[in-house]
Amino acid sequence: MTRPVLVAVCGGSASGKTQLAQAVTRALAPDPASLVSEDDYYGDWGGKPGFDASRFNFDDPAARDHALLAAHLDALRAGRPVDSPVYDFAIHRRTGRVRRVEPSGVVLVEGIHVLAAAPLRERFDLSIYVDAPADMRLARRLMRDMRERGRSAESVVAQYFGAVRPMHLRFTEPGRQAADLVIVNDADAAGEALQAHFDALAAPLAEKIRSLSRPAR
Repeated sequence: MTRPVLVAVCGGSASGKTQLAQAVTRALAPDPASLVSEDDYYGDWGGKPGFDASRFNFDDPAARDHALLAAHLDALRAGRPVDSPVYDFAIHRRTGRVRRVEPSGVVLVEGIHVLAAAPLRERFDLSIYVDAPADMRLARRLMRDMRERGRSAESVVAQYFGAVRPMHLRFTEPGRQAADLVIVNDADAAGEALQAHFDALAAPLAEKIRSLSRPAR
């Protein structure tokens, strides 16, 4: 019996951390791995009186329910499944649905703030920071938010300079120094070439994670 290895995958918005975490999950197969997204642990802010999405700072760690995330990581480490909330970016609320996350030999947690606070950071056995140039992150975020979240270019750029960039410099980028490993993602690729790029990055990470498996305490 081994206890789960908890792995943080941190990085700025649109740095490629989600794709890298997914690629590591594939690289670990057939060994089981669970993937948890910090984005699902936003507070249920859209239901609060007077909430104004245009003025709310979603890039401050205070926007997250890190207490719930920490409790869920403790449960997974203890071998218990958890019901992760499902967050809807269009209405800025939890949907009321949940996603069952089963305890596995490896639990990957990806998000921009997973290394921002010591009580959460100290739970991880391995921390990975995905570093990508700021101009590439902005371009990727612009395309993603317009395509997937119905945002206008003007609103994405305004949010980037008003909150995303300053909060990145204050809370996310320091995770680069705190991380055990730094992965540079400056690839200008798409489709199958992009997946191949992440698969190549993930292979040595999967071997590193396998080496961290330890006897249960």
